[in-house]
Amino acid sequence: MKKLVSALIACIFVIALAGCGGDSNKHEGEAKTPSGSSIQEGRNYQDVINDFEEKGFTNIKTEKLEDLITGWITKDGEVEEVSVGGDVDYSPDTWVSANTEVIIKYHTFQKEETESVVESEVKDNSSAEKTEEEILTVDNNKELAEILSTKDESSPLFKEFAQKYAGRTIEFDGNTAYVNNHGNNKTRFDYLIFAGDYSETTFSGPNFQFKDVNYYDLHLTGDNIPDTFGIGLNIRIIATVEEYDENSGLFQLKPVSIKMR
Repeated sequence: MKKLVSALIACIFVIALAGCGGDSNKHEGEAKTPSGSSIQEGRNYQDVINDFEEKGFTNIKTEKLEDLITGWITKDGEVEEVSVGGDVDYSPDTWVSANTEVIIKYHTFQKEETESVVESEVKDNSSAEKTEEEILTVDNNKELAEILSTKDESSPLFKEFAQKYAGRTIEFDGNTAYVNNHGNNKTRFDYLIFAGDYSETTFSGPNFQFKDVNYYDLHLTGDNIPDTFGIGLNIRIIATVEEYDENSGLFQLKPVSIKMR
């Protein structure tokens, strides 16, 4: 009798394992929908993008509703609706193909109006203030040209530049030297950026870093935007200076726009 009971238990155990193994592959190539459209309404569109990416969706698109005037009641970037496969009434926690088209519609200001506001503000500023807001390049800023050309990755010039120009915008030619996931996150990354063209043997400039960013945070522009943003790309970078960490040797930048070269 004991042998019979043991055999039955073994069979049940094998069947249970087989069932678990089959379920692990049940949803291969699929993604699970997050909260419904009504829940997503009013959130920032970047947060909604992150939700869908973390659920495994790969075909996420955005549509601007350029209908804001003041931004007091409805915020810039606030989501109006989300559709999954054309359905704005999709159910949450439903498995669908990972390539199902997701469209996120959000509110923002009209481009023409934004440009006119900026132009008006510039006209009211003094010439000194205009100079202060100018994007720094190797042509108009000798200090930027100097740090981009240095071969010393621990040069004290990096810290001096970061402290002096924190919050300012710089523009330069660079390349993606290395990329890795930010922690355990599958859709957010840390990018190591060097100045000049990509090379496996030589480099110049600080160890620039875009930290904890996703594909959409890079603000890619131009006609040849890649589907994935990886190692070895030559790019034109516009970014905001954040800080330089002497311990890690990393010079933090916040991407404003990136164009392929």
